[in-house]
Amino acid sequence: MRRGLSLLKAFRPGFSVLTNGALAELSGLAPSTVSRMTGALVEAGLLRQLPGSRGYAPTAACISLGFAAFQALASPRQKVLARMEEAAERHNVSVSLAAPDGDDMVYVDTFRRARRETLMRIAPGVRIPMTYTALGTAALACMPADARAAHIAHLVARHTGDRAALRAQIAQGVQHHQEQGWCQASWVADVVGVARAVHLPAQGILSFNCAGSSAQMSASKIERKVVPLLFELTELATAADETTR
Repeated sequence: MRRGLSLLKAFRPGFSVLTNGALAELSGLAPSTVSRMTGALVEAGLLRQLPGSRGYAPTAACISLGFAAFQALASPRQKVLARMEEAAERHNVSVSLAAPDGDDMVYVDTFRRARRETLMRIAPGVRIPMTYTALGTAALACMPADARAAHIAHLVARHTGDRAALRAQIAQGVQHHQEQGWCQASWVADVVGVARAVHLPAQGILSFNCAGSSAQMSASKIERKVVPLLFELTELATAADETTR
């Protein structure tokens, strides 16, 4: 089952049709394993093979599964979406809600500026790496100590760069979140992300993030506007979670 999920996660914007070879590369699974799993997923109705092609694509059944998971977050989303949109508009930054999944953070909702200052709402389901991101560091900070240590060890082991530097960076961000309630990271050039996560009994870990260019995210703005907003969003989500229990 876990390997089947690894294959399904490989399908994302820009990768909507994939061959067994591409799935093996993206998932890190052996080609023989991928071949067996795609056959099983086709039989289960979660993948279909395109006629006259070696490529596979998800079926409508995956939409139903995703929608069910999305609906499970209905309560906190109803509390925070209007405030997220208003904050993105007022402060000229992106404001996002995401949840951890394996090595990635999955966007649940995000409002951000596009060209000509048009506010866009990006579709849910987009994945970004947990490594080096404020969203991911905040989520790690909210995990139980044993689970966090195991997850960090896994991320560091898979990293192809300076592992000691990565471990130190994660540790610094986690400590800052635990002491100050938020963390900061910049995994894309000239983009600063500030995040705060919360562990909700009914929903699991949710991370809120504000991001913008270094010019938009000055230290003063982060302290006076962004951090208070992140605390407000987690408080709204916590209150919504309490009403569902």
